[in-house]
Amino acid sequence: MRERFMLWENPKDAIITLMILLMVIGCINVFSASFVTADAMTDNPYHFLVRYIGYAAIGWIIFWVTGFRMNYKHLMSPRFYMVVAGVTILLLLATLGVGTVVNGSRRWIYIGGFSLQASEIAKVSVILMAASFLGDRLQRGLRVSLLGYPSNQALIMAGFFSLLIFLQPDMGTATIVFALMLAMYFLAGIPMRQISYIALIGLGVGLLAMMAPYRRARIALWLNPWKDAQGGGYQMAQSLTAIGSGGLTGLPWGQGSGKFFFLPEAHTDFAFAIFCQEWGYVGALFLIACFIVLARALFVIAMNTKDRRGYLLVAGSTLFLIGQSVANMAMVTGVLPVIGVPLLFISYGGTSLLTNMFALGLVVSVYRSESARELMEERIAAGLPPVEEGRLRVVSSQRNRRPF
Repeated sequence: MRERFMLWENPKDAIITLMILLMVIGCINVFSASFVTADAMTDNPYHFLVRYIGYAAIGWIIFWVTGFRMNYKHLMSPRFYMVVAGVTILLLLATLGVGTVVNGSRRWIYIGGFSLQASEIAKVSVILMAASFLGDRLQRGLRVSLLGYPSNQALIMAGFFSLLIFLQPDMGTATIVFALMLAMYFLAGIPMRQISYIALIGLGVGLLAMMAPYRRARIALWLNPWKDAQGGGYQMAQSLTAIGSGGLTGLPWGQGSGKFFFLPEAHTDFAFAIFCQEWGYVGALFLIACFIVLARALFVIAMNTKDRRGYLLVAGSTLFLIGQSVANMAMVTGVLPVIGVPLLFISYGGTSLLTNMFALGLVVSVYRSESARELMEERIAAGLPPVEEGRLRVVSSQRNRRPF
């Protein structure tokens, strides 16, 4: 794991470099995509840019503390599991009770001048809970199954989260939260027949959903938004128009037409469309390449992590971060229907940015712990006495001139 990764000394350095690069791109794109809306709403064209930078500053503190000052194993305890579940439920209930209604949904809690989206926190909570609960069962050699209590305890909790999110209503995020927990069970190694059950149930639910006329109409508009480009297909038609108008190298920066009240949610869910319009296919390919390299770095860490809890934590974070990014780009380009997921570091969203950096901090914490374990094994193999993990990192840093 401590070996060279592409252009970097190790995958951890690659993650940090890509985070910085993506956040710089995010700042540029958020300002370009939002200054018209921000000026109309607040008389300050820099409104969303300033807030993005503020959330990013807090996010870097969270990332540093989580990745470099905290051992992820301290979070992998039954007590912490219950704390995460309890806090998440309280936040989701508070959202339903006192949350602000925006576009017909009650999804945000406003505290002072800042907003909190509990459903975004629920996604990270699911990863933490699954890594703790399922990882502990794997460590103790216990069976992991979707059927039978207590093995399905984490799945039941995720189902309760999804129900509270569905009541906001936010069906897309509710589905993501539950699907993320199912994916964690899959990574933990549930029996193949249960995977077949999931596939059959998913197929059945999909067929039942298609029976409703309005859902069939939405599917038809997804497949051909131009059929009603001024009505139900307006957002997707405008997104595709923005992407196509960018051509090979894009329009001059800041002059993309989508932000001028043509494309709804231009700085949030559809930020990628504005990016494509102003940076063209070349810029889009560069951004996709960044996500591919980031995914590879996360994958390398996951595959080299021997601790089952750490493995599930990194694998779940990879699904959460990269999976949502792929889904967002697929949604914006019309490959998937509109499901309302952000693009990692490119879309504006305070709670999303903080949870993303927290998840990456957990990955770095796992990397540092596993690197220390590898170095310990090397010392033992060389006949040297073992030392404490913290001291081991100092010794390694002095010897190899690269931090963990």
